[in-house]
Order: sequence, then C-alpha cells, then structure tokens
Amino acid sequence: MAAEPVATPGGPPSRPEPEQHSREPAVLRTWAAAELWIACLALATIFLSVLWQVISRYVPALNWPGVSELANYSLIVLTFSMVGYLIGNNGHITIQVIDYLVKGRAFVVVKAVSAAVTGLICAVLVWEAWELIQAYPTRTTAALGIPIWMFYAVPMLGFVSGTVRAVIRVFTAAREDVPFDAAEAR
Repeated sequence: MAAEPVATPGGPPSRPEPEQHSREPAVLRTWAAAELWIACLALATIFLSVLWQVISRYVPALNWPGVSELANYSLIVLTFSMVGYLIGNNGHITIQVIDYLVKGRAFVVVKAVSAAVTGLICAVLVWEAWELIQAYPTRTTAALGIPIWMFYAVPMLGFVSGTVRAVIRVFTAAREDVPFDAAEAR
C-alpha cells in the first residue's frame, strides 16, 4: 500500500519515509544495483551508438563499422543482465489468471512450483552458455575483435543470477509479493 503525503503546517505536503523492506539481504540488493548499473550503461551505449550511426550518414568521415556491433552486443548485455533482477523483483512476465483463481496455500504452492521451474530453466541455460563458451574459445567479432566467449558469458551470468533469485523465491513463496516498480529507489 502506498504511503500518502503528509501535510505540514505552513508548507507543502511532505513525503513520509519509505517503508523499509527487509525481504532481501544486502548482498542481493548490491547485486541488483550492479545489474541495474550494467543495464543502464548498456542502454546508454545503445543510444549513443545509434546516434553515432545517424550522424555518420550525414558526416561520412565518422563512419565506423564497429558502432553497429557495439549497439547489437549492448542489446545482448542489456537483455541478459536483467534476467536475475527481474526474477528477483517480481518483474518477469507472469500469467496472472492463476493468481486470481488460486488463493491461500494453493497460491503459495503455485508460486513455489513456478519459481522452481524458472530456476531449473535458468540452470539449464547456464549449462548451455558454458558449453558455448567451451565450444568457441578463440572466435572473435568481425569489426571490434571482441572474443565471442565474452558474449556467451553475459547470458551465463544473467542466468546464474536468475537461478539464484528463483531458488530464493522458492523458499520465500509464502511472503507477499511486492508489486514491481521500475522507478523504485535503490
């Protein structure tokens, strides 16, 4: 439930202190903050790369083939770096029909089972990413020369994060979910 602004005598309403949620240990909050920073840097890189591409159409001297690769790979980093964050903060895609139909202990079971399945899928994807890293240890990107294994490591780390967060959600299924708020202050 959102806190209402409090009117102060002789001044504008002030915001009450935000409620402290002790649902995650400091390590997970720090981990989530790092994931958000990586995602923000990737988003900024995508924006600047696309802007560079637009400007280079009008100023041919600025044309650089690596900028397209940079934008593409930044999208990969953005996508996979947010896997664990979204799973841990109830921001992943869910089918909420079940949430409205099932109540009580059955709902806790549904949440625990869905978190377990999510964790299992993430663990399998970690294994697959590891296999891809092993399969292409010396291959590099065409324009930038970045080792391909680094781009397989990003999804692997994202899915490791997702696995950990999903396992935590299995054991905290009885707790009430806090609605996801992308604008929350960390």
